[in-house]
Amino acid sequence: MKKQLVIFLLLISFLFATPVMAESVTPSANTAETAATAATPEQLLQQWYQLGDQLRKAGNYPFTELSKGDTGYEVTVLQTQLAQLGYYQKKVVDNFGSGTLNALRAFEKINGLTVDGVASVEDQMLLFSGNAKSKPSTISVSTSSGKTSGGKQSDATSGATSK
Repeated sequence: MKKQLVIFLLLISFLFATPVMAESVTPSANTAETAATAATPEQLLQQWYQLGDQLRKAGNYPFTELSKGDTGYEVTVLQTQLAQLGYYQKKVVDNFGSGTLNALRAFEKINGLTVDGVASVEDQMLLFSGNAKSKPSTISVSTSSGKTSGGKQSDATSGATSK
């Protein structure tokens, strides 16, 4: 009986002492404030972009389907990667327009994907994997497709006709 009473008293004293011990090891409020104010919003955004780049390369990025008319950072990243592989030749912007559509279709065709001009999750996983095929530097095709020998493109949207 004495043994049980001693164990019970030790248990109660331990329970009352635990909050005191916990208080002695909590960080000060200044540490949290310092961490939050140490980086500017621009620096935090840059860190976010870098994290996204690392996740894409590792194949762990939560890709979302992109299609013509979409805007935003994801479109900019898509265009940048298409440009690095030689598919996108225009200025990189945050708008999925005809240039992005045509570049994506060419990427899909050369890489054996469904050619629909939609940047599906599958398309983007391949695009950022390091296994994507670059656009060949010179392609000879007939002028009826809007291209000439040497890979030069005519402007199909200008309404100009060649004679």
